[in-house]
Order: sequence, then structure tokens, then C-alpha cells
Amino acid sequence: MKAKNSLTNLGSITAGGNIHVGDQTTIRVGKGSRRPAYYPPGCIGADLAKRNYVRYLVERYHEHREADVRFGRTDRFHYSVIFKNIEAAFKAPTYFIPEARFEELADYLQGRIDNTILGRVNAKRGISNYESFDEYVMQHMAAPVAASKSEHSS
Repeated sequence: MKAKNSLTNLGSITAGGNIHVGDQTTIRVGKGSRRPAYYPPGCIGADLAKRNYVRYLVERYHEHREADVRFGRTDRFHYSVIFKNIEAAFKAPTYFIPEARFEELADYLQGRIDNTILGRVNAKRGISNYESFDEYVMQHMAAPVAASKSEHSS
């Protein structure tokens, strides 16, 4: 089977006067870098804080699922499955879900995190599995602004 973006030569190649003989030479041409997606106004992807918080929750979910292996979970883990599950539940790609459904999406992801083996163990121990949206914004989104204000006031 030949890839769409490959060129195959059966025979010899002349390069700079030298002849290179080989059975098969395959040259693959990679796609150019993808530009960041444009998110229309009114969706979660258009709001930086909400988009970053959803990404944070997805990363926490991945960390918790990876840790589940230490607890004996044997089924295979695929990173993309969470995005497919979100799309199935919300009928839209993750970052194109309307902002009005942000809390519902956050609750869904938090529930998925809490339902991992590590999430249940942490709950029994009284350990938080993730930050709330407000805590996340205060700690990760507002901190650089506060630091830059204090640097300029000196």
C-alpha cells in the first residue's frame, strides 16, 4: 500500500553524477505545519481561560488514567478517546462546544477524573483531583498579570 504523500522509485537514482542502485527508494513528503484553528465567537475555544481549563482537565484525566496502570488496570489507554467521548456526549468537537455549556463540560471531565481508580483513591484520602475553574484562573491566568504589576511599581 502506497501512502498518499510518498514517491517510490524502483531502480537507480542519479545524484550529482553518481548512480545509486537500490531495490526500492521511498521518499515521504510530510505535510506542512498546521495553523492553529480559528474558533468562532461564543464557543469554548474562543475564550482563552475556558479553553485552557478544559485542556488542563483533559491533561489531568490523562495523568489519572496513566496512574491507573499502577493499580492494576489492564485495558489499553488511548489519549484521543476522551475527545471522541466528549464529541459523542456534546454533539460537537471539544473546543467548538458553546460557552453556555462550559460548566456542563467541566462537570463531565471532572466526573471522568473522579471515576478513575486514582480519582477514587484520592477522594477517600481527601485529596483534590483538580482545581476548580476559579482556582485555575486565579493561579494560572491572573498570576503573570499580578507579577508584572509588582515589577513595574518598584
